[in-house]
Formats: sequence, structure tokens, C-alpha cells
Amino acid sequence: MAIDDLLDEHEQGEVVRNWLRRNGASILTGILIGLAMIMGWKWWQAKQASDASARAQQFEAQVANTADPAKAAAGIAKLPADSMYGALARMQLARSQVDAGKSADALATLKQIQVKDAGIMSTVQVRIARLLIETGKPQEAITTVKALDSAGAFEVTGDAYARLGKNAEAQAAYKRALTAMEVGSNARAIVELKLEDVGGQVPNAGVATS
Repeated sequence: MAIDDLLDEHEQGEVVRNWLRRNGASILTGILIGLAMIMGWKWWQAKQASDASARAQQFEAQVANTADPAKAAAGIAKLPADSMYGALARMQLARSQVDAGKSADALATLKQIQVKDAGIMSTVQVRIARLLIETGKPQEAITTVKALDSAGAFEVTGDAYARLGKNAEAQAAYKRALTAMEVGSNARAIVELKLEDVGGQVPNAGVATS
């Protein structure tokens, strides 16, 4: 027989009231904690959206000024170097600095970037290596991209070796770049020309090289 069958309506009410008196405080605390968590989560989401919008607006404002590198540099410096917006803005600024003939400034700008995205950092390191070659530091360029495994890294390594007059090493690097490039692409055609310039022979498409 169920307990409800042994209690009349009044007794059942007393049982409920006594139970609430004993447990009401903990129930109320639990409800309040739950509401606080929900409200906190919504506040955090709203703050994240607001922060993202603010960063996007700041990014757009700073990139709009990159035609004047000197003017843009101060504003872009305010964007965190470890954020995606900060990285993209600095990459755009560095491009403008190169166009303005300020390779050293561009190099300094790119070296500020420290994001967790491996793809972005690989691109940044290749660009740094190219600028190092332009500023007379080919050996440092080789070290910069040594750990990378991409066509761009192999190509810039070949460029650095070519600048050092090490044609055999340049040929090997260019051939590695070709194996990672799409057949018939403009980028591949450029690397093929570089390979021939250092005395190498362009391999047949699709044929592995050592």
C-alpha cells in the first residue's frame, strides 16, 4: 500500500510543508545558482559578441588607413598581436610598408605577430624570410622557415641559397617546392624559372625528385 493511501489530504499537506521547511533553503539556493549561471552565460555570450564587433570595427578602421603606413602603424599597434584581427591588420600593414620601400619596417611589423593559427604563422614566417633575403640576411631566412613543410617555405629556402651562391642547395629546395605545387599554376612556372636560373633541370610533372 502506498503511503499516500495512509494519509488524508490534511496530513499530506503537513508532510509537504514540513519537507519544504527542511529543504526549502537548499532548493532556493539551487534555483538561484542555476539562474545566476544562466544569466552569467548569456552575459558572457553578449560580451563576446560585443567585443568581437568592436574588434572588427577597429580592424576595419585601421586597415582602411594602411595606404599611409606611418599613420596606420600607431593604430594597428593597439590591436593585440596574438589576435586574428591583429595578425591580419599587421600583415596588411607590412604589405603597405613593402610597397612604400620600407622593408625593415615591414619586417618588424611581421615579427610582432604571435597567433596560434599554424596556417597564419606559416604564411607570416615565409614573408619574414622573403624580407630577410631582401635585407641581406639569407642565412637567417633559411633558419626562419627550416621547420616548415610547404611549397612557399621550400621556394624561399631556394631563394636564400641562390642569394648565397649555393646553387646545388637551391636546386634541391626548388625541386621540393615543385613537388608541392599544382601542375600548370603560375606559381609553379615561376619556381621552374628559378630552378633553371641556378642550373637545375625542371623535372617532368608528376615525377618525384630527390
